[in-house]
Amino acid sequence: MSRVNVKIDRLLNFIYKSDIEKLNDHLPTEFKSLKDIASNNSYTIKSRNGLDIIIDRNEINLLCNLLPSDLHDKLMLPIIFLRRIDLGRGIYELLGGKVEAFTILKLLGHDISPENITLPIRIYRPQLFKLKTILPTSIIIAFSTPIEEE
Repeated sequence: MSRVNVKIDRLLNFIYKSDIEKLNDHLPTEFKSLKDIASNNSYTIKSRNGLDIIIDRNEINLLCNLLPSDLHDKLMLPIIFLRRIDLGRGIYELLGGKVEAFTILKLLGHDISPENITLPIRIYRPQLFKLKTILPTSIIIAFSTPIEEE
């Protein structure tokens, strides 16, 4: 590859990454536990662009009823799914730990204990749409750049 092509590739990669960063301005700057949100009646979380992410109270109640009480302080909201182009079309990867994975799998109808979950959890677009109808304000989609090969 010529030096000019390498420079053009680097420039295009820089532009692409900056566009992805702009697309992700809606992501939270912090996460709150389900317990904190439910006990403090504070349903807002700040996003990178300075706006509030408002999580619906009914979703908090649903999650409180869905999960055992000992997991309420471990589930961090909002739940983020990463759209990774390098995985293929319509595949999303859950960002988070076993408690978030347990919650998602339970919502999708799986009967599994948190100890038996293997990370990462990847789902397809129809599953994400189902989850977004159940938890429209608690689930956020993020976008990523393809993983660069060394």
